Amino acid sequence: MIQKKGWKAPFALILLIVLLGGYYEKLGIEARTMVLPLIIFIAAGIVIARLKKLEYEISSAKLNAKEVIVQNFRVIDSNGKTRVSISTTADTTLMSFFDEKDISRVTLDLLNTEPILKLAGNKGSVSIEFDEEGLPNLMLKDNMDKNIWSAR
Repeated sequence: MIQKKGWKAPFALILLIVLLGGYYEKLGIEARTMVLPLIIFIAAGIVIARLKKLEYEISSAKLNAKEVIVQNFRVIDSNGKTRVSISTTADTTLMSFFDEKDISRVTLDLLNTEPILKLAGNKGSVSIEFDEEGLPNLMLKDNMDKNIWSAR
């Protein structure tokens, strides 16, 4: 993305310098000793100011944070597709990992204090969760979400 910012003022200054350069030979010796250093000083000031502005823009573009507070956080790949998503509400926290087709393949869900881990494939899924008594439960399900096998 190209942004044209403030091109009129530098263009006018360059035009002024070019016009003064054309009349430089016609100026007296006193004016010559003032004009040339003044033009060099102004040009150096413009270059230094632009370099400082670029340095600030580059440093502000980088995120250097020790803590980020959000309710929904997504990590995307270079194509813009979501690869990891972390979201939270008052009673649940959900972390999902997605494949290149935007299908959730791994999900970790924290309902209050009981975690649920779900691994999903093309023809079924495996989930590990804890029941009300705190005992682990392993379930195998087909692609229609019917229980194939369960162990407690």
